[in-house]
Amino acid sequence: MSIKPTPELIEEILKRVPEGFIHRATLVNRLKTSNKNLTKQASTVGRERDYYFDSARVGRETVRDHSNWSRPAFPAMSDDGTLTDAPITERIAERAALLAIDPEAAELIEQLNRTSGYARAVDISGAPSTLQSLVDRNILRQREGFVYDPLRISPGTIDELRRRESLREPHERLLATLEAKPGKTAPEEELITVFGAELYRELLSWGDFTAYIVPLKVKPYRATWVRLSNANADDALKAANDATKIKDEDWQEALDESGDYVRPGAKEAGSLRSQVIARSYLLSAAARRLGVHEETLLLAIEEGAIPSFTDPEEKVRLPADEVEAAYRDPQYSEQISAFEEVKTREVALVLGVSYSTLRNRLQKLEQNKRRPRWRDVRGKWGLPDTLREFRKLLREQMLERRTTGPERENGSTREPLDYATLRAQAESERERRRELRKRLLAAFPTWQHEGRLVQNIFLHVGPTNSGKTYHALQALIEAGSGWYLAPLRLLAFEIFDRLNAQGVPCNLLTGEEYIPIPGATFTAATVEMFNPNESGRCVIIDEAHMLADPDRGWAWTRAFMEAQSPEIRVISPPFGRSLIEQMSVSAGLRLTVVEHERLTPIRVAERYFNLRELPPKTILIAFSRQSVLQLKTELERMKRTVSVVYGNLPPEVRRKQAERFATGQTDICVATDAVGMGLNLPADYVVFYEVSKFDGKQNRSLTPSEVQQIGGRAGRYLYSEFGEIGATNKQDLKLIRQLYKIAPEPLTHAHVAPTVEDLEMIPGSLAERLMQWSNLQSIPEALRSAIKTADLTERIELAAMLTDQEVAQLGLAAAMRLINAPTRQNTRSYWYDCAQSILAHGTMPMPPMPPADIVNNYDLANAEASVACADIYLWLSRRPEFMRYAPDAPEVRILRAEWSQAIDGALLRRLDSARLCVSCGKPLPKGHRFRICDSCYADRRGNRDDFLDE
Repeated sequence: MSIKPTPELIEEILKRVPEGFIHRATLVNRLKTSNKNLTKQASTVGRERDYYFDSARVGRETVRDHSNWSRPAFPAMSDDGTLTDAPITERIAERAALLAIDPEAAELIEQLNRTSGYARAVDISGAPSTLQSLVDRNILRQREGFVYDPLRISPGTIDELRRRESLREPHERLLATLEAKPGKTAPEEELITVFGAELYRELLSWGDFTAYIVPLKVKPYRATWVRLSNANADDALKAANDATKIKDEDWQEALDESGDYVRPGAKEAGSLRSQVIARSYLLSAAARRLGVHEETLLLAIEEGAIPSFTDPEEKVRLPADEVEAAYRDPQYSEQISAFEEVKTREVALVLGVSYSTLRNRLQKLEQNKRRPRWRDVRGKWGLPDTLREFRKLLREQMLERRTTGPERENGSTREPLDYATLRAQAESERERRRELRKRLLAAFPTWQHEGRLVQNIFLHVGPTNSGKTYHALQALIEAGSGWYLAPLRLLAFEIFDRLNAQGVPCNLLTGEEYIPIPGATFTAATVEMFNPNESGRCVIIDEAHMLADPDRGWAWTRAFMEAQSPEIRVISPPFGRSLIEQMSVSAGLRLTVVEHERLTPIRVAERYFNLRELPPKTILIAFSRQSVLQLKTELERMKRTVSVVYGNLPPEVRRKQAERFATGQTDICVATDAVGMGLNLPADYVVFYEVSKFDGKQNRSLTPSEVQQIGGRAGRYLYSEFGEIGATNKQDLKLIRQLYKIAPEPLTHAHVAPTVEDLEMIPGSLAERLMQWSNLQSIPEALRSAIKTADLTERIELAAMLTDQEVAQLGLAAAMRLINAPTRQNTRSYWYDCAQSILAHGTMPMPPMPPADIVNNYDLANAEASVACADIYLWLSRRPEFMRYAPDAPEVRILRAEWSQAIDGALLRRLDSARLCVSCGKPLPKGHRFRICDSCYADRRGNRDDFLDE
């Protein structure tokens, strides 16, 4: 008959386990239940990782220490679920009463009580006959030289201890090996050579040793090292770095290859490495110097056209004297340039022939019709003999086309060019750009104000869950007035809520809404909304690593450099510290660093998680909206309750979804990296379902900083006793473990955006002005090492949709405000409709209505787009220039709330998350790469072929 597990039954089982704890898998197998049900029924007993324990007999630390070598046995139980033995504590009491009349036997039992429940027989003092009597009476047990107490040790545990005893000698040898090493550490490869892979892995599992990753300068760019667990981690890492560091004498051979010539602008120092660097070029630098691509230079090296060598860091270098000789000598340069690919269209432009004509010529030469090598076409059909001359002609031709336009038809004769005039025009353009850059540099803000001398900056730096925000908020409250600046509306709303709940009146200000609170002297805001001229007594800048964000980083830079409050509190993870310190020095700011330590322990899981076995209070991480929704569907099929959090969700929906997880209404939260941006969820576990993400340009592996920021959300202080980071397969877990241990690369540059005054100096359309400002990189020399221009891609896209006349009608300041609206690719058309209404002095259109019922992925995407369009409407309605064109703002706000509620309601149901063919609407197979199904694709191909046959 089946046994129904109950909290009472599990408690009684644990009372009868000698060790006081047992692995969950043992309970699942013997009780024939699921992990989810076991977790639910075992809520009244202690749990440490995968072990449940009797908290009346053992503590969490004991379980952690003993679980490495214990193999607890399931107590005797009949088919109907009746436990046949009495609890361990009762049996110990009965034994004590029985031995009260035998002092020698009681003393022997007491000896074992002072151990972990076992000892070698030779180590036990007392009469051998007493020991034998206890063994004969089954009070103690003996196995191959070990005596153990069966009320504290299971037979499987003593077998494991015996096995470990056989490994004691190599274990002691490994301890001694590491003890004798500098930093008590050694490379894993060396230990495997000495002990063998199998024995080494076995010894490593004992818990006396810790493996860690050491970054290397050469392939494979990282190595596993092992240290004694009780060794100082910093000393071990230093010893490993010293051992793996390339020694200066290793550079002697490279120096011999470098020659004696020091490249222009380089300075030699005393070390051999610095001399090699000064006397040689890296492949990329040499390619730039010679005006060719790296691939070209590699081909030239392979063909022996120019010498090269590989330095001890495995970087390809070229002697400076050879590169400079090639730069000065046209004949030498041409030997290298011969391998350069040239574009067919550029060759056609220089020759003044059509693209198809040149392709036919190349076909006759049996050359690549799209990308021939220069050596294959130079000197042919009237082309010059050198690549330099070809590029000079190409520049002149392109300049002519820009100034006169491509007016000639194919086949027309080409008029002779006035090269002197073209060169003069090009020089005039260069001079104009130099002068413009000077003016922009002169207008660059100094970031000085009257209160700067008494201003104090406090940098709160530490990992996630270290109390940085809490301490900064306490300082803000004590100051009496000021701002809290957040990257997200969700986070600003959380602080707004928290302060008002504490009886501290606080306003909320975001791009889309303003909630004033009577008597408030504090404002929680998104960082773009900050007014530096009304800073109050204290400003908190949260998530300051966003300084380095190419798109939005300008807002953090502005807040940091322009805030006029006497006190600024900056909150950052450790990898943002050096950039903030550098910016403070550049601006002459007094900076005090306040270091915070993590408040709850965190670790990487020992084994990967199966989706079916995810424990409650788990955040499951994926990096696309589609993956999040598919995981939600899959987990719900497994009868799990699920919340979801991803970037496109309206903030209100994200908040409700997060609240359901926080209050235990759902036990899993499937999320993107949106959770890494200050979203505080009480999770015990963060599990990575994916370990790569698309960053807008390419699919790439996660970085150490991303793993640490996201994974650090596990184990929230006051809500969890620990945090654990994991993955859903063995390979991903190995990568997560490595990335979590690697120190993230420090941030190098903050970003700035143009002012209206900057753009007024630049000629051209608004889009051209923005592009020119970005390309000129007009940053003062003193700040160039810490500041770059922002990525203006989205603004340029919107600016290109406005004509020069429309920009002039709006005025440059209003036009800039208009293109700052929160758009994305699928809402640009609605933004354009709003812009056209504003230009026509009409009423902005209402946002598009979402589907009446949200039943699948596409309905959900359309509903999200409707909310995003409503955000554009509300954002524009909050700007004084455009307010009068948004009379329906109150209605849009109500609709937006209703649509957000509908999205939240849809996410409570099981959505059809399958991707559908955009042509026929049928579901696409899982993993299908295209937007249409194979059948529709075949139909289209067939129609096209029929058309061609006609």
